[in-house]
Amino acid sequence: MDQKEIKPFNKCNVLIVDDEPMSRLLLESILDPVFQCSTAHSGKEAIAGCAEKLPDLVLLDMNMPDINGLEVCQALKSSPDTQHIPVVFVTSTLDIKSENACWEVGASDFVMKPVNASTLTHRVKTHLQNKLRTEFLEMMTFHDQLTGLYNRMYLTKEIPLLIRQIARDKGTVGAIMIDIDYFKLFNDTYGHLDGDTCLQTVAQIVSNTVKRPKDAVIRFGGEEFLVILPFSDKQGTKLVANQLVDAVSTAKIPHSKGIDGSVSISAGFAAWDAAEVVEKNVAAMIEDADVSLFKAKEQGRNQAWG
Repeated sequence: MDQKEIKPFNKCNVLIVDDEPMSRLLLESILDPVFQCSTAHSGKEAIAGCAEKLPDLVLLDMNMPDINGLEVCQALKSSPDTQHIPVVFVTSTLDIKSENACWEVGASDFVMKPVNASTLTHRVKTHLQNKLRTEFLEMMTFHDQLTGLYNRMYLTKEIPLLIRQIARDKGTVGAIMIDIDYFKLFNDTYGHLDGDTCLQTVAQIVSNTVKRPKDAVIRFGGEEFLVILPFSDKQGTKLVANQLVDAVSTAKIPHSKGIDGSVSISAGFAAWDAAEVVEKNVAAMIEDADVSLFKAKEQGRNQAWG
């Protein structure tokens, strides 16, 4: 594994949570030379801070007046957005009951007060390294190496879980199938290296246009892309599909044998109740969008249909 591909420690954010100002200052003075540190003085502030800006690790005081550390850890671990953040407790007393409680709420480790600076730094490094390596492996597993978009593995393994969650909330989900118009002619004219650059550019445009955090942009295969839009009805999905077509057209990527001398895309879209997607499977919804993509091409390309 190439360490250069993993975020360095000096770019990692450690959130220090303690109601005692002197304790926060001490912990920050130990860790700040190695990591980026931020602080919170209460459990409520910690939970809100983690939701707003995901830290890489939380260093958490066990005893606080508003919400104790165990409750904070439990709240973080119960949220899909924060459940993967390692939590290391800092405590002055730790009997067997308290120690077991730390593990039960999902803590990664604990350190005792008074804190040994070297021990604290090395334990934080260890848990960050494990987290960063896991994230790196997930990125390699679920991302297309050429474009950086999600890949078919992500579509197979993760999208069904997402759609089941949407179904529990009685929501809808949109799907947009995208195809780069006359891409074979692009490769024939400019060569495959420029073709790869074109794919990367279109992928970036699609990613920049699809902005919500839970939206997923997937390289479906070759010059085809798939966009999954949680909690999007047909009107919302149509809006995004048209925005994507316009964004690629506006970029004016040269293509002498394309439409008006530029690269363009065709898009087909569909929106289903998530419960129906769960019942019939994701492939059925994608097929619906793919049929509309065929109609978009039939109608002259460089447009969205659904």
